[in-house]
Amino acid sequence: MLLSPGGETEPPEPPRRAGPPDIGLPGAVDPRRDHQDAVVIFDHDGVLVDSIQADFLAWSTLFAEWGVELPTQVWARACGLPLGGEALLERLASTSPRAGDKERLRDRLSELWDLFLTPDNVTVVPGVPEFLTHLSAAGFRLAVASAASRNWVGRWLRHYDLAHHFETVVGADDVPAAKPDPAVYLEAARRLGVAPAACVAFEDSLAGVAAAKAAGMTVVAVPTPLTRALDYSAADHVVRQLADVPPHLLRPHSLRAPAPEPDHQQVEVS
Repeated sequence: MLLSPGGETEPPEPPRRAGPPDIGLPGAVDPRRDHQDAVVIFDHDGVLVDSIQADFLAWSTLFAEWGVELPTQVWARACGLPLGGEALLERLASTSPRAGDKERLRDRLSELWDLFLTPDNVTVVPGVPEFLTHLSAAGFRLAVASAASRNWVGRWLRHYDLAHHFETVVGADDVPAAKPDPAVYLEAARRLGVAPAACVAFEDSLAGVAAAKAAGMTVVAVPTPLTRALDYSAADHVVRQLADVPPHLLRPHSLRAPAPEPDHQQVEVS
């Protein structure tokens, strides 16, 4: 998840490393798989790449410049929602009338994004390269379904040499509705030619969990340090980090043998 006001403002483009000339098109990964019926779909910001700390720093700095504190949970609840950024700007403008109109606040936020959303602050989530390599080697088909634009996602996947793992990348600009609407996940499944029930989705935001569940997918929530206090009970499973993912979670419910007691399995996050 990455919070932008109204989805209208793009954070700055990072320097690029060498990588595949394009992503988001089938064929980036060898389609001959041992697990063609098992697909893993990842959210981008917060799951693959940690832009979350930098994004919160930009927002909290904006609030602080006008003498207003931005509670972490207020920001976290807004994250991933289509109008979450607008709600935060409205909160700031109403709390500190001196802040002026929201257009000026948007401009200042863009400057803060330029300052904080850089390769020094936006890093690969620990364990992601190894996890993706393991899944690719095991024959799982991989995709990205993000609430950010496909251009933003592609920049960071190329920058950190992750793009070659994914058959397709679906961004917010590829679908008519943003998370928590399931459109981005349904489009990813459509491009891969698989049923949503054959997919396992990894998400860090409540809106993303809701989107993947509405699409009919098995959802594994991986909260970030800034969002762990939120209620992730809507997910099928909750893990602290990708390294904690038990192998059986990589098989969607529709492909697993029935469990003796189909309980809601959750790894506690504290």
